[in-house]
Amino acid sequence: KRVSTNIVSTDTFSSLNLPAIRTAAVNAGIAQQVGGILGVPGGFANAAQIGAFAAAQPAIFGAIQTGVNNATAPILALAPLQFLPPFQNIPNAVESGRTRDSDWSYTARLAYDVTDQINVYASYTTGFKASSINLSRDSRPTQADLIALRNQGLAVVNLRSGTRFAEPEETTVYEIGLKADWGLVSVNFAAFDQSIKGFQSNVFTGTGFGLANAGEQSVQGFEFEGMVKPVEPLTLTVALTYLDAKYDDFSTSSIGDITGTTPAGVAPISVTFGAQYDQEIGNGDRIILRGDFHYESDVQINEGSPAVFGATGSTAAAVATYREFRRDVNDLNASLTYAMEMGLELSVWGRNLLDDRYITTVFDSVAQSGSISGYTNQPRTYGVSARYRF
Repeated sequence: KRVSTNIVSTDTFSSLNLPAIRTAAVNAGIAQQVGGILGVPGGFANAAQIGAFAAAQPAIFGAIQTGVNNATAPILALAPLQFLPPFQNIPNAVESGRTRDSDWSYTARLAYDVTDQINVYASYTTGFKASSINLSRDSRPTQADLIALRNQGLAVVNLRSGTRFAEPEETTVYEIGLKADWGLVSVNFAAFDQSIKGFQSNVFTGTGFGLANAGEQSVQGFEFEGMVKPVEPLTLTVALTYLDAKYDDFSTSSIGDITGTTPAGVAPISVTFGAQYDQEIGNGDRIILRGDFHYESDVQINEGSPAVFGATGSTAAAVATYREFRRDVNDLNASLTYAMEMGLELSVWGRNLLDDRYITTVFDSVAQSGSISGYTNQPRTYGVSARYRF
């Protein structure tokens, strides 16, 4: 993969070098006060005069330094308001803007027909995902590249280190399962153990996205799907998934070391019950009644706040900030369709009929330090639709 950026920031305030401005202010304040004491024409002492005064009056000079430092400290407090600093474009003399990945992936599968209706199997699968490129404003050079850019005088103002890419991830999956179909009844079952080395994490930080690799993420679980037709027009289905997920190693997340924790948004249990009644009437047209209920168990929807971690350096504080933001899902949907033999279908439907409300995601608010934003699911919704099958 190759990437080239040409981002231009027109935010003048964010382009200010506040540490340099503060240093200049400190120097000017000391020169002015020393100059005033010495009665220097023009009011500002030069470097030689300041040095001589510091040697002759160390206590007074120390008090002047302390006072000036305290007076100019608020300049640095403006840094959080520099939302859109200059962007270090790539490629450059230090960063090539290229990644090159390769991998052999394979699957080994052994299946056996116990009867004409029942099949059992076992499989071993590997998977691969190439490097992911960060094209948001949080795309930054690594610490080593930042040092090299500064040494060569190439670093833009207010540049901080981060990542440009997330390294590749590799997946290994063991699975055993059963597939059975007796016509009126069918069952599929699979148990699996999956591990992802170099799991690519993508977290919104308030002004962009931070990419990082977990050392390893694993999940064990099973899936069950069943279908039964108790009478000819009626079909009943159920799908159940159980997941036990964990970060086995993730010391470089956007909120610090979260090794041993559960990835956010991964519900341990999710299940969907469905029913469809498809009745043909005398002229070849059909009336179709569908309904389904989807449930997801309670889960935290975000690991923690990158902004809080950046301000405090505390993973515990970052996690605690988002701990109360959880969700469980109870979603009931239904539809009634009149399907004509000539291809026209008319439907009336309702979604989230229980009006179950929850937050789908939360994140640090854009350019609003200390605030959190989120999105909710859709409320109870009704509608009609028409389609034509050619």
